[in-house]
Amino acid sequence: MTITLIVLVILAIIIIGWGISIYNRLITTRNQVNNQFANIDVILKQRVDQIPQLITVAEKAMEHEKGLFLSLSDARQNYFRAKNINEKVSASNEMDNALRSIIAIAENYPTLISGEQLTQIQIALSEVENKIAQRREGFNDATTNYNTAIELFPDSIIANFFHFEPMQLLEIPKEEMKFEGIKFK
Repeated sequence: MTITLIVLVILAIIIIGWGISIYNRLITTRNQVNNQFANIDVILKQRVDQIPQLITVAEKAMEHEKGLFLSLSDARQNYFRAKNINEKVSASNEMDNALRSIIAIAENYPTLISGEQLTQIQIALSEVENKIAQRREGFNDATTNYNTAIELFPDSIIANFFHFEPMQLLEIPKEEMKFEGIKFK
């Protein structure tokens, strides 16, 4: 009877230790995602801060494109209202789409493209986009590792018990992959 009790205690200790190990690994992978996003968040804020300048310059040249500017402004507000990484990533993806639309429209307005203010803003936005692209890979790798960790068995048991939720990737839309740059007429 005492041997059975000792075996059960040893098994309980092993199972508890195993659970703690999995939990700690999940926390580590989640913290890596948070760290990678914190590095991107600073740059995303720079991009968000550039949007009012872009809107002001572009509105002067394209008064009839108000809907596009409203969607860009809404995306900016959604970024500021975001409470967690998934909401910020969604807002960032929304901004990507709106910014691409403005650039595409700018192609149809040569006087807008030739404006010095817009050129400066485009250069600044391009620099920010390059920084985001450089860090996007690390964030997406960390996020994929985390999402994989919470889905793999038996780790998924601990992940579900402690309510670990999947995180969203920073996506590169298909339109961006096809983008061939601004074409001057």
